Amino acid sequence: MLSRLGTAAVIAVALLVIACGGEEEEGQETRTTLSVVTSTTIVEDMVKQVGGERVSASSIVPLQSDVHTYHITPSDISKTAEADLLVIVGGSLSVVEEQLAESAGGAVLELTHDMDLRPFPEALAHADEHDEHEDGMHEDEDDHEHEDEDDHGHEDEDDDGHEDEDDHGHEDEDDDGHEDEDDHGHEDEDYDGHEDEDDDGHEDEDDHGHEDEDDHGHAHGEFDPHFWMDIDFAIEAVEAIRDELSRLDPDGADYYREQAEAYIAELRELDAEIREQLAGLPEERRYLVTFHDAYGYFAERYGLTILGFVVEGPEEEPSASAITELVESIEELGIPYIFSEPQFSARVIEQIASDTGTTVRTIPSGALAEEYPTYVEFLRAIANGIAK
Repeated sequence: MLSRLGTAAVIAVALLVIACGGEEEEGQETRTTLSVVTSTTIVEDMVKQVGGERVSASSIVPLQSDVHTYHITPSDISKTAEADLLVIVGGSLSVVEEQLAESAGGAVLELTHDMDLRPFPEALAHADEHDEHEDGMHEDEDDHEHEDEDDHGHEDEDDDGHEDEDDHGHEDEDDDGHEDEDDHGHEDEDYDGHEDEDDDGHEDEDDHGHEDEDDHGHAHGEFDPHFWMDIDFAIEAVEAIRDELSRLDPDGADYYREQAEAYIAELRELDAEIREQLAGLPEERRYLVTFHDAYGYFAERYGLTILGFVVEGPEEEPSASAITELVESIEELGIPYIFSEPQFSARVIEQIASDTGTTVRTIPSGALAEEYPTYVEFLRAIANGIAK
């Protein structure tokens, strides 16, 4: 009996020690696991690839949703305030990121902060027209004179009252002197129009940094923040994530370094794979027509040409002149495919396809989805959509 009791007591003590040890290990894991919030799903995946089991990461903007059009909630703010680290793209990507940064309770990492970002590419369909008026726009900024004004005596300002448009060189290239904007603000009738322009007189342009449209016409600003379209920039982001996680969790520095090294090697292999996949495309397949101007880095890296896009930023509405230029260029070059983006309406892209006899394909631009839940699969989806 005593022997049996002794054995039972040993087992009980052993179980108690195991239980206590498990709780301690679990507690230690909780203390060393960093809570990371990201603005987008692409950034979330990068953090997970580097952070592995030492990091709990989640994106505020969900799968197949766009950071340009997402509206943050009180729970998003609370989640961000409680996190150890907020990781955002930066580069004036969206108002959502600015709101998250303001509510962050821990560290904030802006991935594009030290990147040598390049200006947005000039679409081929607009390049000639842009060149014709570039000198006139500079004269207008310095002397309030336009090349058109020299020939026509300020005809545009007298008849159409577009002094602000002339000052900013915005849509100044249109031959009809902004008739579309005079009537509807980027053609409301055909393409749903700019609600903000109708309701508050371009309030969004004033509030969200469209003063940069003087030179580039981009809501984002002068430089292209879509760094994830270039694997070299993506590797810079991975290294920045590695360094910040190591700073916040020094005990995990070696782990983060090993994780980052393995991931960077995978990205370099993917880069070579995509380069080979797209290298053999015929000339007419090497042009990109997309919904918005997000593929500049991808096109430059793999020898493609941005023929044009429906809008420069997702918050904008298409203009009749831009659509007309795209249609004419597509027909002239005999382009077989144009591309929609899954998180945006394909209506205008489909209309262009109908007008030109082209086929619409869908490629991702700024968010992961169930079909491509990682950044690696995201890039493959773009390459496959273009090459297949």
